[in-house]
Amino acid sequence: MVEERSESPATLRRENKKKLCGFKYSAYLCTMKFYVKIVLVAALVLLAACRKQAEVDPLKRSVVDGLNKEAFVNRYRDPDSCIALSQRALRYVQDSLPEYVDGELRAYNNIAFAYYQVSDRANAYLMLDRVDKTIGLRREGMRNGDIEWVIQQLIRARLLQRDCRIADSYRLLYNIGRSGVLERNRDHLLYNYAQSEYYITMLVLNYHYRDGHEADVRTLLEEVEAQRGRLKVDYAQDMALNYALAYGWQSAGESDVALDYCDENFRLLDLGPSVFCPYHYANTLQMMASALKSLPGSVPPDSVLALYDAAREVFFDYGDPYQMLGGTISTARYALLISDTLRAHEVLNDWRALRGTWEPFAAPKMELGYFDVLIRSRIARNADENRRWYEHYVELQDHIKQSEQEDFVLQQTLSAARNRSRWTTRTAMVMSVLLVILLVMTVQLALSIRRLRREKRQLEAAKRRDVERIANVETCLSVMRHDVSPFIGYLRSPSLSPELRSEVLEQLLRTFDNIKNWTKLSIPSGLTFSASVFPLQEVLDEVRGQVIRPHAGVSLHFEPTRLKVYGDRLLTTILLRNLVTNALQHTSTGSVRVESMERSAESGEPFVEIAVSDTGCGMSAEQRESLFRADREVQGEHGFGLILCRYIIKKHDDLTRRGCKLWVESELGKGTTMHVLLAAPLKP
Repeated sequence: MVEERSESPATLRRENKKKLCGFKYSAYLCTMKFYVKIVLVAALVLLAACRKQAEVDPLKRSVVDGLNKEAFVNRYRDPDSCIALSQRALRYVQDSLPEYVDGELRAYNNIAFAYYQVSDRANAYLMLDRVDKTIGLRREGMRNGDIEWVIQQLIRARLLQRDCRIADSYRLLYNIGRSGVLERNRDHLLYNYAQSEYYITMLVLNYHYRDGHEADVRTLLEEVEAQRGRLKVDYAQDMALNYALAYGWQSAGESDVALDYCDENFRLLDLGPSVFCPYHYANTLQMMASALKSLPGSVPPDSVLALYDAAREVFFDYGDPYQMLGGTISTARYALLISDTLRAHEVLNDWRALRGTWEPFAAPKMELGYFDVLIRSRIARNADENRRWYEHYVELQDHIKQSEQEDFVLQQTLSAARNRSRWTTRTAMVMSVLLVILLVMTVQLALSIRRLRREKRQLEAAKRRDVERIANVETCLSVMRHDVSPFIGYLRSPSLSPELRSEVLEQLLRTFDNIKNWTKLSIPSGLTFSASVFPLQEVLDEVRGQVIRPHAGVSLHFEPTRLKVYGDRLLTTILLRNLVTNALQHTSTGSVRVESMERSAESGEPFVEIAVSDTGCGMSAEQRESLFRADREVQGEHGFGLILCRYIIKKHDDLTRRGCKLWVESELGKGTTMHVLLAAPLKP
């Protein structure tokens, strides 16, 4: 027996209190969930409303676009002005147009390029990082995000090249090429600018930082030449591209072509103050001096040195430390080449007095040239200074070689990947061709098999027809001998009366008529089947008049009928005449009756069944089996008439498609009934 526990009132109150607290907590959670849902729905509605109202004001947008455009025009000529104008555009966007992401991106890229022009790497990278962050956070609200990303990557690639990080720079360019962004809109200014910058960056990488060794510079130059017609942006970009092409052709040994591009830049610079740019002017002077230096005897060395010196002075006025050092190195190197050591010392001392030594690894390629010139100029004040320069030189050489090795490994990896891709593509193409060939061969084989099978069936059918025809011929001869021999025997008898002779001749003629009809029916091009609807009684009346007279003691009775038959009237007459004649021949006493009745198949189609019954000798099972077979020896006394009946029924069945047939019911000594099933006309 189990004891029932009794709980105290205090325990019950505690339990009820817990349950009440749980209920209140659940109700509180449900209420909070409800309010949270309301707040979320309201926030979504508010956000949607804000988005609807956040249409960019065209007037305000034009202010930002105007500032960015002016900054873009000044990117080479006056980088400080470019930075100031772009910063104004950014402040305007932040204060009055926060949804104009495209204007913000354009300003960031303008500032980044201007900082690159004045060799301020830290601020340039800062602006590029802001472009990345803006694109990552607000991608849905901009239309030019993809092309601004490409421009940002190109500026980053330029900065990496100055740091002599060749492999990293090439990775960026490779990814840009594979992205397909540059091919999306060739008529848009930003796309043309990005395409032009892409080719300039590729050219600088190959002819300067790789010395034209790891890539076929001439192939790249020819590609740029082919694309140059659609890369029109502004005069500054045209001059930048001309300079890149001139430097490329110069490194490829085509100084004449390089001078042609220099002349083109001078022509553009002469268009007026609004086009003139000290940066491009200095670059063109330096490029012209380098091209003339490669043409010995064409220009005096002092004139070439004067061009180098003029370019250096313009770079100093421009204020970019990178270009200033480049002008210093070019001038001092050529002065040493023509044995003007004093001029080389003056140039190097001007740089050292103005800037001191270059920040280590700020531009390794340029630094290497600088220390090379310092060492070869013998300008060192003592051996320790010269030793320090040489240590810097070796350190820079190792750094550059390591960078070149990384780029070489990258190029080898990419080349192997391209080869694998080409091999895979070619293999896939070959396999596709083989599969197509295999498919075609399979289809042809299948068609050939079908054709062979069809031909085999046709041959087998022809063989069967031939066998049947041979059997028919044999049967014809056998039946003819069987049916005709008695009549010939009667006719040869001298005691045959004229009346009986006439009857025998008539029977003989009917036998030959059956043979003729059977022959026509057994040949495909023989007797034609003419279908029609006709009264059965008319056919019975014709048969009554055509059959031989019954023997004494044998009666012939045709049951009247109003049924109609659908078939060939002539063949039906021959069919019934042969059946009745055959019945009379095998009935010595009794009667022969012809009856007809209406039948209906399972499908509902109407038929007419005709029965020809006799009280003759009947047939055994073996005789019934061979009765309608033309390819078996005829047993007994049944001849051509029944074989002809078989062909007539087959003709009806083949051409009416209604299931016509002929069968026999018989027992030895008990008579025979021949059944015929013919099609009746369909009821309307």
